[in-house]
Amino acid sequence: MHRRNRRTLICAVLTSCVALGGVAALAPPTAAAAPAASCTVTPAPNGMSVIITGEGFTPPRNLNDGESTEPLNIDADGNFRVQRFQKNVDYTVLAVNEDQQFVFVNCKVGPAGTPPAPQSPKKDFEQGYAAGFSAGRQAGKTDCAGKPPEPDQSQTRSDAYVKGWTAGADNGFKITCANR
Repeated sequence: MHRRNRRTLICAVLTSCVALGGVAALAPPTAAAAPAASCTVTPAPNGMSVIITGEGFTPPRNLNDGESTEPLNIDADGNFRVQRFQKNVDYTVLAVNEDQQFVFVNCKVGPAGTPPAPQSPKKDFEQGYAAGFSAGRQAGKTDCAGKPPEPDQSQTRSDAYVKGWTAGADNGFKITCANR
């Protein structure tokens, strides 16, 4: 290669590098990386349900538990909260559209929630009575030949709640059966 041609080639390469470097310097900065989406599964203290929460998602999204898929209601801030009454803790948030970021996000298991604060015995009795009265009425509508329903012993309840539930179930059953 002649000296003149080499000098022309080197000058052309340097000029293009400077020009492209200037274009890169004038280009707008790229958008910051989007925050990562996350999902957490928190078991209830009684082990009967889980709360699934997520943040950083763009709708539409689906929640998959390995057996079924259901649409999620994601708010304007990209958050959601769902309660499921099953013990499964393996959940995945799936994108509906192929162009969405975070096509799938596996939910992580968080620590179990704290048990609800104890209420006063009077309030527990009243809540138990109301729930029992409703159950007694339902049982009376079905069959008055039997006896009133019994409280569900699988859930941990205070003694006041159980006494209120039993009293409410008896009264609801008697009233419904007397008016049949």
